[in-house]
This record gives sequence, C-alpha cells and structure tokens, in this order.
Amino acid sequence: MGRETTTEAGRIVSDALDAFNGGDSERFLGFFAEDMRFWMVGGHPMSGTVETRAGFIELVGRVAAGLSEMITLDVINFLEAGDWVVIEAQGSAKTTAGTPYNNRYCMLWRVAGGKIVDFKEYNDSALVEATFFS
Repeated sequence: MGRETTTEAGRIVSDALDAFNGGDSERFLGFFAEDMRFWMVGGHPMSGTVETRAGFIELVGRVAAGLSEMITLDVINFLEAGDWVVIEAQGSAKTTAGTPYNNRYCMLWRVAGGKIVDFKEYNDSALVEATFFS
C-alpha cells in the first residue's frame, strides 16, 4: 500500500494489512505469534479475548462465514510508537445476505520478536451484533 514506516513494528503491521487486503489469509496469519493475544470490544459472542493464533484463526473464520466478500480496510491514520502501531480504518464488506457491512475501526498492534503478539480492535460493536447475531 506504499505506507511510509519508520519502525520494524510499522513495517510488519503494514505488510500484514497488505496481505489482509489482498486476500492472502495464509500470509496475513503468518505475521502473528503462536501465543498472540487478540481482544475485541463489545458484549457479543465474538467480543472478548482469545489467547492463541489458533483461537484468532477460528474467530476470523466465524467472521468470514458471515460474509460473501471479506473485509477490506482503508487505513485513515497509521501511527507508530516503538513496538506499538495504531491504525484508524474504514472497513468495507458484504454479508452473505448481500447487505453492506461497513464498520469503523481503531486497532492497536504490538510487535515483539518480529511477530504481532497483541492485537486489540475497537469497532461499532452494535453493528457487529446486528450483522452477525440478529
């Protein structure tokens, strides 16, 4: 995507986002440590914490199962701070019912040892619940 990065964490997250937006799930998931932690805001069945890459893969699969077009992220802001990267993004996708799923995100990523070890996602959790659990 041509993002200018100044840190190793920034490069890794930028490359992970490029893989995600390019539909290369194997490459995307390869950026995460086996013992990574993912947390999503909300009170629905996909919110909360998973403690492993395997758990994260299962969660991503649940999201993908409800979509006919996987989410693509248009990065609005990309901020690097040491081993942390924060992005603001607009997501676009379509559900299996053909309705748009366009969520707004703030994502925090922490990189250690060349892998993403922490990933936190803030989004419109009411939209997630209405889209996937109504």
